[in-house]
Amino acid sequence: MLFNADLSDLQVSNGKAVGLGRVKIPKMPKIGFDYEIPLLSFIVVKRDSDYVATCIHLLIDGYGKDQAGACNDMVSNILHYLRENFKHPECADDAWNNLYGLSRPNTVNNPLWDKYHALQYCFAKRGISTDRYSDLDRRIQALQDTVFKLESRLCDVKTELKESEERRAELWDSLLHEISKAKLMESMIIEERVI
Repeated sequence: MLFNADLSDLQVSNGKAVGLGRVKIPKMPKIGFDYEIPLLSFIVVKRDSDYVATCIHLLIDGYGKDQAGACNDMVSNILHYLRENFKHPECADDAWNNLYGLSRPNTVNNPLWDKYHALQYCFAKRGISTDRYSDLDRRIQALQDTVFKLESRLCDVKTELKESEERRAELWDSLLHEISKAKLMESMIIEERVI
């Protein structure tokens, strides 16, 4: 039997996989992050008293007392990683190679993908679709529009082309602060399913 009816395929070493989702990191060109990052998949594991959300593509974790807290922590950690990875535009090729290297099959992410697919089949078995692409497109566009509005509030259009790296870092920190205040990280999680 490829998929256990008792959902034992969802057990991991530190708990049980209880949810999955996809994260979209929006473009933020005014602060120097003008990259189209593909959708990033994640799983959520319930441990004894807390949750761990793990981005399978980047192998980045987030922790929380509840699932939402773990997912928000994961998104925050992804944003910080991407900021550092793409910090120097002249090294963008290396940054893309880093992302590709992390997403290649390996002994760490293979078991995570197995749990992700087991969850997909678990949801399908219950009649719940995880393939809602038109809804994903709509949510991605709404997220991008919101980020552009936040960027416009923070950036002076006249100095946009003359931004120093120090100024971009300051704008990045300001945008991250605004994103967390507006609870925008939650809208970067554009698909989420929980058992």
